[in-house]
Amino acid sequence: MRDSYCSLCEDCPLGRHDFLETVIQMKEFVDQIRDNYWSHCCAAEPEFDVQQFRKSLDWFLKHTECPGCKAGRGLADCPIRKCARERHVEHCYQCAELEQCDKFDVLIGQFPDLKNLLRRRQLKFWAREYHKKQNP
Repeated sequence: MRDSYCSLCEDCPLGRHDFLETVIQMKEFVDQIRDNYWSHCCAAEPEFDVQQFRKSLDWFLKHTECPGCKAGRGLADCPIRKCARERHVEHCYQCAELEQCDKFDVLIGQFPDLKNLLRRRQLKFWAREYHKKQNP
């Protein structure tokens, strides 16, 4: 199971059945095509590299079992992982300082909705914690 402090792993398509099924089907189709099959269609544009595309599909199929950063994957110097470990939180949405946190700036460019996603998860987390206290 993938698990990360920032929660990106929970939404990662790697390992999802429908995503992998699509990659497998695409690979089967591409494996039947000659390398220069489309080159005559787009002579004015750079040639599409079928071999590189095959390698990319193989990459997806080889990396379906990523365990996430909690199990050793990801960037070793990730500021999010470092901060969560220092604060002893399992996920960033558990941190009371999430709103003003700037550790996510490195990810916002690629994942602009990440902070909003974490805020929603934080509200759900706080609600669960509140109900646990009310109903011990």
